[in-house]
Amino acid sequence: MEALSFGGVYVSHWKRQDTMNEQAAQVYDFFQQQGFLPADQKSYPIFKKHEGDSRLQERSAVIIASWSTEFNGLYKVIGGYLCSVYFFRDSPVYFMIHRPQDRVEYSLQHIVDRLYELSRSVGLPSLRIFAIEERFLEEYKSIKGYNIQIEYKEKNSAYAYRTKDLLELSGAINYYKRKRIKKFLDNPAVSFCPLTKGNVHLCLDIEKKWCKDQDCGYCESFCGCEKKALEIMVVLFDERIQEGLLCYYEGTSAGYIICEKGSREVAFLYFGKSIIPGLFLYLIYTMFKSYITDAEYMEINDDMGNRGLCQFKSHLSAYELWRKYYCVFTKAE
Repeated sequence: MEALSFGGVYVSHWKRQDTMNEQAAQVYDFFQQQGFLPADQKSYPIFKKHEGDSRLQERSAVIIASWSTEFNGLYKVIGGYLCSVYFFRDSPVYFMIHRPQDRVEYSLQHIVDRLYELSRSVGLPSLRIFAIEERFLEEYKSIKGYNIQIEYKEKNSAYAYRTKDLLELSGAINYYKRKRIKKFLDNPAVSFCPLTKGNVHLCLDIEKKWCKDQDCGYCESFCGCEKKALEIMVVLFDERIQEGLLCYYEGTSAGYIICEKGSREVAFLYFGKSIIPGLFLYLIYTMFKSYITDAEYMEINDDMGNRGLCQFKSHLSAYELWRKYYCVFTKAE
């Protein structure tokens, strides 16, 4: 952390300079002056308080806290709503609005008006709000006084799988998946251990082994460094909330999976890796066969345009795409 001067005011500066262009860095400083604070693992409790009702893991507290440092996130509570803002090198600045679980005095209109005022004050051409579920779009579209543009990109959609489909893997299309699962299912060299606060750090050992074979520049170009996000996840891991498995092959750690059951409708798959081909599919199967047994859906977020992730997620099982929308607010000047 370093202190930088901006407009005669000294602010605490947490951003990663290499992931923001100059304009975004100036906007970042402006929002810190307006009382926005760095979103990181220390802010996890306040995001948890505002987690609310969402089917999208991008809005879950532990994911926001784990990834926000990579996303250069800032947050502030305005009128009872938790408002966060994120900065990337090659993407426009965008906001997310997190509703409180209790009733609030102010309307969504009030929050949008305030964020728009701040955005225009620092020179942003519009107010961009992201990760809006389709079922909440009408409420945003009914905000008065703006031209509202709805944007959607398929690569931003969350992949959602019915757990019944994941476990049955029926039909000829899933023949090879069943074959791979059976290979591990009948293998005495494969064993599992539930994740606990005491052993969750071992996930980092597996992640590091996986990272050795990756191109860091390519990997980080999509959303930042997953290993750094996992380091925060390990600190935040709570056995009362998250669940997971370590997988051993011939006594050596070879894979892991971290999930959270958000509701009876959906469980989130947050992190997972394997260093043995095909083993991660078996980890998913075991997680939902023996541990998270009553969630209707598993959601594993988007593919960010990464061809490898897209191929894995689109071939894992029959799936639905849960759309995440941008609402872009502008006014005629």
